[in-house]
This record gives sequence, structure tokens and C-alpha cells, in this order.
Amino acid sequence: MKNLISIYLILCVIFAFFTISQAASPIAVVLKSRGKVDLLRTDETKPSTPRKGTVLYDGDKIKTGEASFCAIRFTDDNSLLRIKENSSCAIEGKKEQEQTNKNIIVEVGSFFSKLFRPRGSFSVTTPTSVASVKGTEWWTIQMADGRTIFIVTEDMINLQNQAGSFLGREGQTIIFTSDREAPEITLTNPDDIPTWDEEVGRFQMLEIEFKDPEGRTRDLRIDYIEQ
Repeated sequence: MKNLISIYLILCVIFAFFTISQAASPIAVVLKSRGKVDLLRTDETKPSTPRKGTVLYDGDKIKTGEASFCAIRFTDDNSLLRIKENSSCAIEGKKEQEQTNKNIIVEVGSFFSKLFRPRGSFSVTTPTSVASVKGTEWWTIQMADGRTIFIVTEDMINLQNQAGSFLGREGQTIIFTSDREAPEITLTNPDDIPTWDEEVGRFQMLEIEFKDPEGRTRDLRIDYIEQ
């Protein structure tokens, strides 16, 4: 009986260690931030200010203030997420071998997603719907009044809520007013597409040094176009 209890405890410890190791793995990195940007870790009570090169982990939350923004890149496939001013979201990333299943939990604000060579799943969860990857470029706008607006600027995205599954195509705007109703789908008015204050920059390389769960120092290299 004692042997069985010992084996059970050992298995519990191994499982807990594995879970912690997985949770401690970096999933994304901050490429750029400007203005008032807060980063809240799952194990912290006070927010910090992320800078270029700040490593992000599963469960981290980002909030931007007035005239502020934050751009992040996921480490497994260089997928880009740009967070505009007055926006907040949580970043989820569950690692599976060499890829990460990514989920952006949106609270409010405007978010631009751009996928280069997708690996793993990529979804954006809002109060009214879930957008999952089929295309490579779209905007998610969560309004304070509860409406969710998707603007597809390249390829397609798959959208789901309790009313069913819907396909948003390039050049279309999809508006959800409830998680139980089908969306309104219209042609996008170019004037409704959010813009950025900055021009696209040059191709850059970002090198980051971090410690893995075993305490070993590792180097992470990311090639990207500075936005």
C-alpha cells in the first residue's frame, strides 16, 4: 500500500513539474510599444511596462492607454498581433511539440492579426464570437457597446458563435451584436479600416536571452519586419 502511495505521489510531482515547465515556456515577444502599456503576469498583482524584447507567457494580459500601442510576435511561426490604443486582451499559448496553439481573449479595443506561416491554431475570442485562422490578415474591433466587428483584409476567417459558423472573406466586414445571433456581413468601406501612425520599417533581427524552466540560459532569435 505504501509503495502505491509513493508511486502516486511521484507521478503527481512529475505531472506538476511538467505542467509548470510548459507554462513557463515563452510564447511571444514584444516587438514594439509606445505610450501607456501595462503588462500583467498571471503570478503578479501589479502591472509592469513591457519594452522591446519583453518575453510573454501563457496568460499574460496587455492593456494600452490613450495614444498608445503594442506589437507582439509569436515565437513559433512569427504571427503578428498589433494592439491599438485603449485596448485590452489576454494572450494564451499552449505548446505542442514545436508549435503553439494561440488564443487572443479580447476584452475591448482594436487588434490586427497577421499570419505569415501559421503553425498551430490561431483564434481570437470575443464576447460575441470566435474567429479562427483560415486567412492571414484581419482586424478585430470590440466595441464598448458589446458589438464585435471583424474586417478581413486578406484571405478568409472562420467565425463561430451560438448561432452557427460563418465565413468572412477578403473585403468583407462582419458585425456581431450578440453571441446568439447571426452576424451582418457587408462589403468593407475602406474608410472604416483602422490605420497606423507609423510606416512599415526595415527587416530586423531580434535576439533575446532567457532562462528555461531548468535554469539554463538560452538564446531566442526572431526575424521580422518592424511595424
